[in-house]
Amino acid sequence: MAMQQLTLPQVLGSAVERSPDTEALIFPNIRLTYRQFQDRVSAAACSLIGLGVRSGDVVGVLMPNCAENVTLLFASASIGALFVPINNRFRARELAHVIKDSGMKVLVTNDISDEQVNYAERIHQALPELAEAYPGETPTTAVSDALTHVVLLGNSTAAGMFSQEQFEVYGRDVSQEQLSNLTAGISGEQPVLMLYTSGTTAMPKGCPLSQAQIAGISLAIADRLGLVAGDRLWNALPMFHASSLLPMTAAFHKSATFVSQLHFSADQTLQQLVDEKITVAWPAYDLIWQQMLTHPKFDASQFGGLRALLCVGPPETLMMMEKVLPHARILSCYGITECSGVPVMPLYTDDQAIRCGTSGLPMEGLEAEIRDPETGDPLPPRQRGLLWMRGDYVIDGYWKDPAKTAASFDADHWFNTGDLCSMDENGYIYFHGRLKDTLKVGGENVAAVEVEAFLTTHPAVKLAAVVGVPDQKLQEVPAAFVELRPGISATEEEIIKFCKDNLAGFKVPRYVRFVTEWPMSATKIRKDDLRGPLLAELGIDA
Repeated sequence: MAMQQLTLPQVLGSAVERSPDTEALIFPNIRLTYRQFQDRVSAAACSLIGLGVRSGDVVGVLMPNCAENVTLLFASASIGALFVPINNRFRARELAHVIKDSGMKVLVTNDISDEQVNYAERIHQALPELAEAYPGETPTTAVSDALTHVVLLGNSTAAGMFSQEQFEVYGRDVSQEQLSNLTAGISGEQPVLMLYTSGTTAMPKGCPLSQAQIAGISLAIADRLGLVAGDRLWNALPMFHASSLLPMTAAFHKSATFVSQLHFSADQTLQQLVDEKITVAWPAYDLIWQQMLTHPKFDASQFGGLRALLCVGPPETLMMMEKVLPHARILSCYGITECSGVPVMPLYTDDQAIRCGTSGLPMEGLEAEIRDPETGDPLPPRQRGLLWMRGDYVIDGYWKDPAKTAASFDADHWFNTGDLCSMDENGYIYFHGRLKDTLKVGGENVAAVEVEAFLTTHPAVKLAAVVGVPDQKLQEVPAAFVELRPGISATEEEIIKFCKDNLAGFKVPRYVRFVTEWPMSATKIRKDDLRGPLLAELGIDA
């Protein structure tokens, strides 16, 4: 069946028509009904239009989980703009890359404190010219000549940034007719959301997804979860992740309520789950949910209304968690940004062995194939190989990167996920790990080559190799092997500080080891020969 050409404004509009007074969004500091949320979306869209944003322009946000973040997504979608939520753990170097690479026209941040991050300061570090300007004006920057406005929402002001009051003033001269005309001209094929993923490249790459892809995949998620009106879905994953934005949009499809918080906090989450009478939880990672189950204040009797939970983890762990809350059916899934975030998922009605023991079935409109990593030939059921996917929810290609696109797709537009999987006779997919040189640190993709490339910018470093080391809390963490330049010295602490000052925290190596000779294959460093002795040294079982 062909994918419906739905748009995000249509999804929200339908929810408002069905349930205008139902709560759409709940954050610790605000509660909004669908009607109130749509009013905010319209006002923000008018302000963006007043700043000169039109269909095809790029709007970026750098802020924590909050109502403004969601509002700007749907406001951008309402005028056909491309929305880019920026990883709020990115350092200045990474932030500057996203601003330039995306061709961002407007960047919006706010003054909400999130884990001691001052977003205005971070933007000043990435765009130094702004720090020399007056509040209320955005000068041309060396990073990007496409950027025309930086907006700071909240009660604060900052050099080179428009205030919230100015942002709102720009929308007052824009009529609802202007907005309606722009919204009417939007098609499902238009890009609406671009998420940056590390993959295996030196810097994060943009994955543009269309209105129909986001609307369609989120509807498929809603159906597989069995979402209905009256459900209250909790998710505190960061909103620069598909695994936050998709379940939120899934809730909107069914006029359900989406509940979130600035960032995950075990104490706050436990209270929120109880107080808000959550019926569906989306922690996504078993490490997050384990913090709930082991919390000293956890009381299973308070969760009788929780009926569904999406969480990825070892099958035995998921089954154990389901025993603690027998009324809640746990579903796993397979996630990858390039395939619209959640392309594979079981059904709420599936047996436990399928829900917890497999990643599920591909969404309707997607094909999956397991191929031999060496020959590229399709493999029979239950044999492990590379997972390839094709269909409605696969990106057309990476943003402004034809070389990366060509390397990731075959001639028939099958996408190489780089993940080691198998498929049974009924089409259920089993995830076994990654073949590509990417680490998974606390849910974040970290390209080894990006960290390696950065390490070699240190004046003392000649060559670097990065591997993943198992970690009980974060799944794995980076470890760096470094060869120093002749006659120059450096310590492990110096190398780690160099990384901390310039990279997002999840990319910083936990361990640094110095080498003078590299274990080599014919053409490459044998990373397994580096990793093995380090694991033995640390007393970690592979």
